[in-house]
Amino acid sequence: MDNDPIYDRVPRVPLWRRGCAFALDSAIAWFLCAMLGGPNGFARFVSFALAWLAMRVVVAASNYGQSPGRWAFDMRVVDNRYKRTPGLVELAKREGMAGLFAFWALSGFFGLASRNAFYLLGLVPFSIDVGVAWFDPLDPSALHDRIADTRVVATRRGYSLDVKAKKWVALIRQTMKQ
Repeated sequence: MDNDPIYDRVPRVPLWRRGCAFALDSAIAWFLCAMLGGPNGFARFVSFALAWLAMRVVVAASNYGQSPGRWAFDMRVVDNRYKRTPGLVELAKREGMAGLFAFWALSGFFGLASRNAFYLLGLVPFSIDVGVAWFDPLDPSALHDRIADTRVVATRRGYSLDVKAKKWVALIRQTMKQ
C-alpha cells in the first residue's frame, strides 16, 4: 500500500495552464497598477507590487492557495514539506520573486516601441524562471517554486476555465460546420 501523502501522487499542473493562470493574475495586477499608479515608474512599481502581493499572497493564503488566476484554472499552491497551503512567508518569498519577474516582463512588453527594443531585456528573468521548469523533465517546477519549496497541484475547487473554453471552442466549431 502506498503511504505517500495525496499531494505527492497528484500530477502537477501542466505548464500551459500555469501560464494561463499567471497571465490572468498579471493582467489583473497590471490593470490595477494602470488605474492606481501614475506615469512615474516607481509609483507604477509600488502599485503593481501591492496589487500582486494582495492577490497572490493575502488572497491565496486565505483561499487555500488559490489566487484568482489559479481559481479560474483549478489549481493551488502546496508547500512541499507540510503538504498544505504555504504560510505567508513562503508565499511572499515565492510571489515576490514571481511578481518582480512579471513586472519586468510587462514593463518591457508595454514599453516597447520602434526605437527602444532594449525593453525586451525585461523578459530575460521571466524566461529563465520558466525555462527552469520547461527544460527539466524530472522536476517541472519554476525557479520561484524551487526557492520557496512549493508546488502547484490540480484541485477540483475552481471555475475550470480551460475545460469550459475547450467546450466553447468545440461548440463554435460544430456550429460553423453546420
